[in-house]
Amino acid sequence: MKKMIKNMMLLVFTVGVVFLIALFLKNDSPIPVNLVKIDAKELAAKKEAAAQEAKKEHRRQQAQRVTSCKTDADCIIVDKDPCGCFIGPKGVTAINANYVVDFNAINNQQSVMKACPEKPSTVKECSPSARPVCKARKCKIAY
Repeated sequence: MKKMIKNMMLLVFTVGVVFLIALFLKNDSPIPVNLVKIDAKELAAKKEAAAQEAKKEHRRQQAQRVTSCKTDADCIIVDKDPCGCFIGPKGVTAINANYVVDFNAINNQQSVMKACPEKPSTVKECSPSARPVCKARKCKIAY
């Protein structure tokens, strides 16, 4: 008789546990999930924007590399503009001599027919005493 009572109690507890498990696993209100629908145009636009951002970052890193240096001997003064010092200090810059080709690719200096002033500037970066120097691991023009 004791064994039968014991078995009945185990059966009641087992049924109770199964009932409680079923109760906890039952989900009356599922968790809402909002999926954003992206059509092909939006996806293409996002890819294009990501590509443009990557290209921009690449150009920034390339420009940073072009102006990096270790010594003054690494730096040279080059024309940013086809007119160079004829348009003033903004027409020249200092870069690492090893990256002239990269600088030209970044700057896209094509032979543009452009009217330049007749007399070159002698202000700041275009003065006769201007020379390229390496300051804080970056090429600059000292004048």
